[in-house]
Amino acid sequence: MRSIIDKNNPGNSEETLIYISKINIVWKICMLIATVIVFICNSECKEVVLILLAFGIFLLQIYFLVKSIKRIDEIQFRINSKGIQYKDLPLVPWNNIENERAVTEYTSDDNSNNYFIYHIIDSGKVMRFNLRKFNISKRELQLALMRQRNSFNT
Repeated sequence: MRSIIDKNNPGNSEETLIYISKINIVWKICMLIATVIVFICNSECKEVVLILLAFGIFLLQIYFLVKSIKRIDEIQFRINSKGIQYKDLPLVPWNNIENERAVTEYTSDDNSNNYFIYHIIDSGKVMRFNLRKFNISKRELQLALMRQRNSFNT
């Protein structure tokens, strides 16, 4: 069961669980439908290479769609007063994490992406994840990080 963040009382949640966004699955279904339309439109075509290419893309999209649907309830991140855990990796404690944040980066063509970034002190690794893949907004993530880091510090 997915946890719900109470935006009016963020101190109410013991931990924040982040999952893959359902929008990604809807997008993959739309791409699958588009591929079927292209396949049907080109089925009258005598170009065997084009038909095989469309069919191959169709099969590939089915594979990725099924894979995403199987992973929809897998926890991607667990953020609590002990630290941050990514998927099935060991939990990284707060005393081994620095500079955790949610940031917006702008590209040259006026597009922007939100990222979840944190540094693991011991290994020197910088963990960076595009929030578009997950079911949490930048603001919700900022609240969760602040709340859980403060719980650790008290």
